[in-house]
Amino acid sequence: MLEVICGGLIGLIAGAAAALWWLPKSGKRLRDEAAEAVESAGRELRSRAESVVPTDPIAESLAEGKAAARRRLRELGLDGE
Repeated sequence: MLEVICGGLIGLIAGAAAALWWLPKSGKRLRDEAAEAVESAGRELRSRAESVVPTDPIAESLAEGKAAARRRLRELGLDGE
């Protein structure tokens, strides 16, 4: 996950630098477009990070623990059946 975030940040910085270097635009227009590009990249990075990180790690951990407990109870023959 750290690699994804670092890669996104490096790409964001490189893209911003390239835009500033190669685009001959007025200052205000360039700042407006750069701000929009940064916001868009931030939204994209945030959505990618959210897809990698579980939305509720506690609930996920509890579900895994309960499933493991049920498996172990079945293995020991204590599942109530």
